[in-house]
Order: sequence, then structure tokens, then C-alpha cells
Amino acid sequence: MSLPERWGVAVEVRLLGSVTARFGESEAVLRSGRARGLLAVLAWDPNQIIPDAALIDRIWDESLPRHPRAALYTLAARLRAAFAEASGDAAERERVSRRCGGYVLLAAPEDIDLHRFRSAVGQARENVWNGADAMAVRLLDGAIGMWRGAQLAGITGAWADRVRRTLDQERLSALLACAEARLRLGRHAETVPFLTGLADEHPFDEQIAGLLMVALCRSGRQGAALERYTTVRTRLVGALGVEPGASISELHRRILHGDLSPVASPGFDER
Repeated sequence: MSLPERWGVAVEVRLLGSVTARFGESEAVLRSGRARGLLAVLAWDPNQIIPDAALIDRIWDESLPRHPRAALYTLAARLRAAFAEASGDAAERERVSRRCGGYVLLAAPEDIDLHRFRSAVGQARENVWNGADAMAVRLLDGAIGMWRGAQLAGITGAWADRVRRTLDQERLSALLACAEARLRLGRHAETVPFLTGLADEHPFDEQIAGLLMVALCRSGRQGAALERYTTVRTRLVGALGVEPGASISELHRRILHGDLSPVASPGFDER
């Protein structure tokens, strides 16, 4: 769907934190969680018509108003008015347009932080494949820096919960890719605090624990790396009744016998 060229004010929609729309220095005033929910649903798939039924389901879930379609029209009208007021341009109302039994947000993907994040992560992975880890780290650091707290903050419902789980996984994947690239560059000591924070957030994640063990060992802290394995094993056995997996157990064995190679590599494997 082509975008009109008449808009003179750049818009920035943010989903990776509180849901907002900014026009230069001015922020659109969205007075309810439902209005922010409508913006979030439309920004998740910009330039795609979202049918009324899907919008109603995602915004209200099972707490439907008496007249759902009329309530949706009211929300859309308020969002359109907020865009016009914040931008100072009545034409900005048309960014939220009524089309074919639904609504669409007309915006370039780079106008939305989520899609900029995904683009940067995709570029970083291409750089990893091409062996350009330093560029990958810069791209991933920039992507991770787009997050400003809990995503879709203040928006409730099953759709928002599903989106948050998806985004949590995307963020974690980017963090791990960044850590792995740093280790491949030999930046072991500086990566230890980064991975320690991740390990505290995800105490049962063996991949994070393994990367932290590698970083510690290659920073000259073999004892701390072995202690980290003991901590993870105790947690897994005590809380879940399972032993650590084969990859982290093999990594433990190699550190114990001093045969971990001096060059970092992705995950637990050697290249």
C-alpha cells in the first residue's frame, strides 16, 4: 500500500515500552489504554488493513462493550484527532484510515521502533554470517537500545500478552547474539557483567549459563566458571528434578580439564 506524500511531519510510533506516537517534539495524547491498544495493533502490521472483528477481539478481548463496533469507531476517531493535534496538521488524521471494513496505519516500517529493531537484528545476522562481528555488535547494541522498559506497557488482554511473549523472545535472542559476537571478538572480560545480568534474569537457561562460563574461563576465572556450573546444576536438580544438558555438561568437563580453546565461538561449539 503506497503512502501519501503530502505529510510534512515525521511520525515515530513506539511499541518497545509505553505505546506512543510522536510528531517531532510533540506526543499524541492517548488518554486510555484502549486507544494505545488500537495504535499498537495497527502499528504491529503497518499498511495492512486490520478488519473490525480482529481489532475488537485484540483490543477488548472478552470484555466487550455493549456496542463493540461503535466503540471501535470512537477509538479510531480519537486516535485520528490525537494525530492531528500533535502534528498540527489535519491531514495527519489520514494516517489512521478506514479501508474495506477495517482500519490501517499508514506509516513506513522505519517509523516504528519495533520494525527498526527487527531490521537492525536482521542486518546484524547478515554481518555475523559474513564474519563481520564488530559491525554486528554495533547493530545489535543499537537495536537493544531501542527498548525503553516493558513493551506495550499498560495494555491488557490476550493479544497483548502474546505479543509481549514474542517480543521477550526476540529481545533475548538479540542479547544472546550480541554476547556471542562479543566473545568471538575476544571481548571476554567486558561481556561477563552483560551475561551475569542475563543469567540473573533467566536462572534456568543453560545457553546463557554456558556463554557466561566461557566468558569467565577466557577471562582467567576458571574457578568462577566451574562455580557457575555448580549453581546452575543445583537449581535444575532442586527446582525441576533434571540434570544439566549435554552441551553445558561437556563445556564443564572441558573447563575442568583446561582444554577450552582460547578463541571464543557461537554457543558451545568450536569453529
